[in-house]
Amino acid sequence: MAPRINARDREALRALPRLMQRKVDGALRGSVEDLRDVVGSLNQLKDVTPLLLPVFHAQLEAYPVPDRISPDVVPVIMLAKWSMGGIVQICHNLGNNISLGERIVHDAIASKWDMLFPWMQFFSNNFLPPSQRPAALPHGLSVSTYEALRITIHPLSTLCQFTTTGRQLMRMNTTVQAFFFRAWVIVDGLKSEDVADPLREGDKNLSALIRANMCSLSVICMEDTPASLPVSIIASAAGGTFPMASLALRYIRRMTKEVSNMPEPRLRARENVDFSSMTVCATGLAQAILFMQSLGDREGGCQELLLQIGSIRTVLSAVTTLWERLLTPAWNSSDNEPDIGLAARRRVLYIAYRYIGYSMNCANDSALVISQALQHGLLECLLRTGSSQAERVDNTKRFDDDHDIQLLKELPRFFVFSKVLRVLHPALQRLDRVDLEERASQDPVLWEVWQAVDSAARTFTNFHELPEGAPFYRYLCCSPKCSVNFAEDDVTPYRCSGCMLTRYCSKDCQKDAWETGHRNHCRMLRSALGNQDVREIRKSLPVIAMIESWICEERVNEIKALDKDTVKTSPDDRSIVEVDLSVYPIELNLYSLRDYFLVCGSNTFEREVAESITTSKDSPYDLVAVKVRLGREYYSLFSPATALGIAFGWTSGIQGGRYIHDHCRTPDP
Repeated sequence: MAPRINARDREALRALPRLMQRKVDGALRGSVEDLRDVVGSLNQLKDVTPLLLPVFHAQLEAYPVPDRISPDVVPVIMLAKWSMGGIVQICHNLGNNISLGERIVHDAIASKWDMLFPWMQFFSNNFLPPSQRPAALPHGLSVSTYEALRITIHPLSTLCQFTTTGRQLMRMNTTVQAFFFRAWVIVDGLKSEDVADPLREGDKNLSALIRANMCSLSVICMEDTPASLPVSIIASAAGGTFPMASLALRYIRRMTKEVSNMPEPRLRARENVDFSSMTVCATGLAQAILFMQSLGDREGGCQELLLQIGSIRTVLSAVTTLWERLLTPAWNSSDNEPDIGLAARRRVLYIAYRYIGYSMNCANDSALVISQALQHGLLECLLRTGSSQAERVDNTKRFDDDHDIQLLKELPRFFVFSKVLRVLHPALQRLDRVDLEERASQDPVLWEVWQAVDSAARTFTNFHELPEGAPFYRYLCCSPKCSVNFAEDDVTPYRCSGCMLTRYCSKDCQKDAWETGHRNHCRMLRSALGNQDVREIRKSLPVIAMIESWICEERVNEIKALDKDTVKTSPDDRSIVEVDLSVYPIELNLYSLRDYFLVCGSNTFEREVAESITTSKDSPYDLVAVKVRLGREYYSLFSPATALGIAFGWTSGIQGGRYIHDHCRTPDP
């Protein structure tokens, strides 16, 4: 059946130049060469190009989508290729003109989606690797990987950019999602030479721009969709959960490499192609990080797997590699433009910091997340990427909810865990060697927050290095009659199943310890762990106890002031001060014992343990509780300093807010 258009559309074509009208007539008679010439002239026709949409639609409607490639359907495939290419080119020429684009894209793609999508599937299945096409194509059939990719992806991209219909398709239509993520997997495996455009020879940024586009579309798929649906579709397209997670990381690494390899723009302005490409690809990098976070945040996601295979290292490597290029000002009006200005480029870094903050708040082992981040230069990145004078010239302001400030503020609550403190000290030493004060102090808000964080970091690392900060119960037999030492990671010693803290070299030593006092201390030590067996709290208990002692000594006047305002329900009611290490600055709260258990409910230690402790009459409080946070969970610990002191004779060595024991510090590593 020959392509046909209605009389009104044919009349409108009279606005075209006469030569173009003859070419259109030839195309409607089935001439592939004439249709190719029409598409090749679209950039010269400019505003009248939408008049050609009925011609392209007529070509696609006239012939059924072939089941396979064979010599007899070559003309049909070539006509479809040039028609799809013409529709794509008309939409591409719209740029960012939203008001005009919405109408034209509706006419070009949205209203004809049921016709266009089968052709998109055909070109994807037959001309993108791994394809179903024969080894040798029939004579006259020529479809490059780039052309197939453009036909496959650009209609979706344009539809999402200009219409709500497109975004709905990507979010809700499982067939479209599966189609897109198959292309997402394919694009990851393509090399730069695979996607070369014959009409743009030497354009080295083309593959990067295509990947950036894929990153943006992948984020749209994850917005407002059923929690488990996209993840299962992506995993199916990628060949499993592990390949899916690896692909997500590889997109970030590739986008980082693409941006870093782009030539330094001579002029940082929109009209400069290198600068424009850099900002588009940087935005793609940000979208790739957002997509990775969405993968981990959904039901059936892979957050823990992503962390295991290096997501924190990958994100920080991107920041380390690109921060200077992204934050170099143009010192002209382009610095203030919403899509290419300094604020837009800084958003890439903020999204990276947001992912780290999300991971440390939601991961099962958040202490490990922070340890990895510190090892891979988080502190250096935060201090280097503060706002500069160029950003403040035009009244750009810093807010407490900026992701770098928020991340920096949240770090100190992890400084109570040994795993973090072990890597924090070398991180501080690296900072001392590079001396970032001059750069960081240009941002007064960041610098003020950092000084408080730095003070806490150095104080808590000192506690960790002192003998009292070591988890002695992990490598000593806890029987008072035994002096056997064993390796901290030795799994052979017996561990008390009650307190989950003490270890013994034999059953006999465990029995002796029970009979000589552990019977009375067991529940107290368990309460000091919050009645839960959390490995990181177990290993960090002496450090937590030292911080507890230091805070209670250092801020004793604050506790006395709180004591005056605490209402006790009876003369016999006791007061308990809560040292809240789950926030920074560290907060103090004072409750009556009754109110404390009402507030905390069952998520705390046993009341009987608290009631068994006696305190001196001149103390401003009767009992201490310590609150810590790991991941999403909060833990209320009965005073670790009290429990360790009663059970083992442990002392913090802190008096009057100072360390008074005469011990040599552990040498710096």
